[in-house]
Amino acid sequence: MKPNSDLHQHNHPTTEAEFEEELDAVETKANNELQLYAVWGVITVVFNVVLFYLLYHTFGVEYQIANLIDWFFSVLFAFIVNKFFVFKHKTESLFKELTTFYGTRVATYLIEFVILWIGISLLGANGTITKVLGHGIAIAVNYILSKLFVFKKPAANDSETPAA
Repeated sequence: MKPNSDLHQHNHPTTEAEFEEELDAVETKANNELQLYAVWGVITVVFNVVLFYLLYHTFGVEYQIANLIDWFFSVLFAFIVNKFFVFKHKTESLFKELTTFYGTRVATYLIEFVILWIGISLLGANGTITKVLGHGIAIAVNYILSKLFVFKKPAANDSETPAA
């Protein structure tokens, strides 16, 4: 294969200075992405907790049902902000991406479900404080799952071409 063929898409650094420049660019992008994830994560947590509080404390919805309802809408909100503002991911299959996103969030929903059950039912703790604790744990797991499974960058030989 010729080094400058159409299949060879990357210009690899040839000097230490070029390597350092490329490394700095990658680190900057990763840091910016993580900062955006943190900011939008805080906004999503506020959305999640406020909705849970309203459903559970204001409207008297049973805490696990309130958690399920607020989980559904919080995941939808998180998908939108992660797709468009954090990972800025383009794809031709929005439905596939959305279902994968919800699929990865089932694991963290189960984490919250168990933490709420232990905190509220077994320990008699405050529902909102327990919700914040459970959601905090879920955030870290959500970032990893989003990065690995939902908004992953396509491989060079991947058949799915990002939309323009």
